[in-house]
Amino acid sequence: MGIFVLEVAEDGLPRYLMMNRLARATAQLEPDFVVGKTAAEIFGGITGERALAKHLSVIESGEEATYEITFPFAKNVMEIRTTLTPIYYEDGTLSHVLGCSADITLEKQRDAALALTKIAKNKAEQANKAKEQFLANMSHEIRTPMNGIIGMCELLRETMLNNRQKLYSDTISSSANALLDIINDVLDFSKIQAGKLSIHDAPFSLRDLVAEIATLLSIRAEAKGLRIHVGYGDALPSNFLGDASRVRQILLNLIGNAIKFTETGQVDVRVAYNPDAKRWPLKLIVQDTGPGIADSEKKMIFSAFERIDNLATRREDGTGLGLTISQALVERMHGKIEVDSTVGEGTTFTVSLALPVTQEVVEVQEVEELLIASYPPMEVQAGRLEAETQPQSGEPLNGMKILVAEDNRVNQLVISKMLGPTGAALQFVPDGQQAVDAYKAGECDLILMDLSMPVLGGLEATRQIRAYEKDVARPACKIIAVTANAQPSDAEACMKAGMDDFLSKPFRKGELISIINW
Repeated sequence: MGIFVLEVAEDGLPRYLMMNRLARATAQLEPDFVVGKTAAEIFGGITGERALAKHLSVIESGEEATYEITFPFAKNVMEIRTTLTPIYYEDGTLSHVLGCSADITLEKQRDAALALTKIAKNKAEQANKAKEQFLANMSHEIRTPMNGIIGMCELLRETMLNNRQKLYSDTISSSANALLDIINDVLDFSKIQAGKLSIHDAPFSLRDLVAEIATLLSIRAEAKGLRIHVGYGDALPSNFLGDASRVRQILLNLIGNAIKFTETGQVDVRVAYNPDAKRWPLKLIVQDTGPGIADSEKKMIFSAFERIDNLATRREDGTGLGLTISQALVERMHGKIEVDSTVGEGTTFTVSLALPVTQEVVEVQEVEELLIASYPPMEVQAGRLEAETQPQSGEPLNGMKILVAEDNRVNQLVISKMLGPTGAALQFVPDGQQAVDAYKAGECDLILMDLSMPVLGGLEATRQIRAYEKDVARPACKIIAVTANAQPSDAEACMKAGMDDFLSKPFRKGELISIINW
């Protein structure tokens, strides 16, 4: 540490009496140049005047003071922090000032770097928030008309159509669903980049989950003449602790890709479990008989927006996000995903996980017998799914009074046509304020509440309805959010506002009726 002593001369000016070697080296001064001079005489300019002013200030106040000063040298700039301490004679007269100085140049540089890093971090966070908000807004804006497209297409397919009309309606439906998948992929990818991808562990039946996915995708496979084979041995555990929705997402991506890129043959889905494995006892294996992937392209398939150009068919499919998202999900669950492929023979994806086995009973809906060589033909599967998703109209909702708060005319029409045949009495209002007024003025059994509406949004309308019910001791009416705000945070906000359930757009007729009856 640099140390110096100032003596208060008869003229009242503090002059240097001594300066140790480190202080002289720091200030780049010679010994014979220091003694008997003031700071202004030694350093000159603004720097010297400022130092002298600090010295005089301590002499005048008689109190210790600390200050920082910058020394501009030829090749560098040095930052010095100095503490001045007054020293007195026995009679109380101030005689000297003791100075202790430290080089804080590196500290200042570090602080400046941290400040710049903080600014850059804040700007990056602001950019991420802006991007998330933009994607959320775009998702909402796209889902609203998509609900009209998918909903009206579903209603159209329930009418008498000739083969050409059925082909057209099926094409519209599949294209709309493909667009919806893209929207969901982009939103998931955005969450991955922002580090907000969440995993929620709970007991689930992997056996039933695999059966559900294979049943669902068997329709797509049968349409191409493919068969899905499932291998899940009797001796393997069924119940695991993990995030069932994320495991479902991974398998849907992998099996869906296998079907998409396979023209002939089959897709095998196998589950293996080795309790003696040190890291990943559970393996999910998806193998196809497609064109395969060249070694030079294997590294690319997990990169965002990369699409493999199949030279045999000249096809490029998808956004290129499915495998990127799958890999991120697997890694988020502390697992790994590997690919093994031979051109012309097929591709195998292996997902290795360390999900704990649980003995907790998992309540699930009944599914078809899983341990079969392949799933039934498409005609049987399609009939089974139709029975699940299209309840008999006219019975469950007959006479129910439903208030629908929805500002979009197309979505009003969709809900009207979906619920009209059920016998429900529907009342439509275009904003949240009218929903509150209509509820207070009459009776209803259920409210379907949009979130983004003019005058008063769905959340505030719900809060006002719940407050009114409490004030007049009226039984709580069931309120279901029906909205294009499809993020988990939106569902949480709806529950906090007092809603009972949440349905995101676009929705199917069966989903709407099921959630009403729940």
